[in-house]
Amino acid sequence: MTNQINSYKELLQEKARLKALLAEQEVLIKEDWQAIKHDLQPAVLVGSTLRKLLTRKGGITAAHLGINLLADGFVKKVLLGRTKWLIRWLVPFLIKNYASHLVDEPGSWLHKIKTMFGKNGKMHQETGMDAV
Repeated sequence: MTNQINSYKELLQEKARLKALLAEQEVLIKEDWQAIKHDLQPAVLVGSTLRKLLTRKGGITAAHLGINLLADGFVKKVLLGRTKWLIRWLVPFLIKNYASHLVDEPGSWLHKIKTMFGKNGKMHQETGMDAV
């Protein structure tokens, strides 16, 4: 607690002290927020991976078709041919879901191949503006 303010000069000093205290506390809050975000990063990555495993990204492209054929044909029938029905159903399901998210990720090799073949077979850059 502070002393009672008796003059205008003391009021201005108290105001300056409180502004400095506020600025200091804002810096502490920002540092704490960054520390919390850093500590929660593993949980965010786990949540992101689980979301990719349990949901499928829409779209019918050649890459999606290839992934589906690979998961159903090779993985389900060849690799998991002698396992129980639940595993034969679950593993291809998870593979298809996860791979559907990898197809369109900007840094993936499939995305690079897709961008290589633009209009007229020429490589093009995505600028965000459509050419007229």
